[in-house]
Amino acid sequence: MTSEPQTRPEVSEDIQDTENNERLNWAINDAPPFHVLHGEYQRQGVCDVLIKVVHRYMSETRPRYLVMPQPRIAQALDNKEPVCFPCMIFKPEGEDRAIYSMPTHIYYPHHIITDEHTAKTLKALYGEPISLATLLADTRFRLGYPAGRRYGVLQPLINEQDPYLARSGPGGSVAILHMISSGRLDYTIDYPMIANYFQQLYNRKMVTIAISENDQQPVAGAIGCANNAWGKAQISRINQIMPQIRQDPEFLEVLRMWHSDVSSIDFSFFNEQGLRTFDKAAGSTEQN
Repeated sequence: MTSEPQTRPEVSEDIQDTENNERLNWAINDAPPFHVLHGEYQRQGVCDVLIKVVHRYMSETRPRYLVMPQPRIAQALDNKEPVCFPCMIFKPEGEDRAIYSMPTHIYYPHHIITDEHTAKTLKALYGEPISLATLLADTRFRLGYPAGRRYGVLQPLINEQDPYLARSGPGGSVAILHMISSGRLDYTIDYPMIANYFQQLYNRKMVTIAISENDQQPVAGAIGCANNAWGKAQISRINQIMPQIRQDPEFLEVLRMWHSDVSSIDFSFFNEQGLRTFDKAAGSTEQN
């Protein structure tokens, strides 16, 4: 990154403002390995590099970084503040909160992440892949996740259950894994690359278990901007350079780095096939 993050957004709502036309306002948060704000892998998060690559191909526009916790990012989008967030889950049907770019890349689907002892117990009880609905109903096992996180097709199942520990504050996913490693929680739901980051940084073994409700369903990442005229203009510009973003060597390398050794499926093949599937579906929708 080329400029220092700010602690709060201080940007004009007026999309005609000259400075805002020269800058693209990025909401970022302390959520490795999406954004890595400190430490050994600083600025080597998937979405750190994604922002860098966007501006490689939109060199006339400078980035402005606005550090916010995840709930504040959601609030900013709900308020239609002139911000974009690079780490959203692509929704083909869209939503009121944000307007999405075309998919930028593909994630392996969310998994159960736990320690080795609990993983053996869960597999003995429920096999693999595990039914999340069944596991959520088993009150012997304590779930934790970062406040503000959403889980796509799995979210309705989580909403049906009593609240679990939704941890607020920076570094939420890693903090949750520390709690699992120390025995204060039993499991979380997250991308396998979160476990990979934790293992590389802390040398503590975590186990990922596939979930039956989303098994083999890739998750597309996308850039989301405020659903207003400013945001629509930014997404239009980003979509024009999407072929270059998807093929950028630095972006592909950081994706491979954090997805290495977390699946038996080669990530590069998985990513290419997944993007092709999403593009084909989008083309079919446009024709209908």
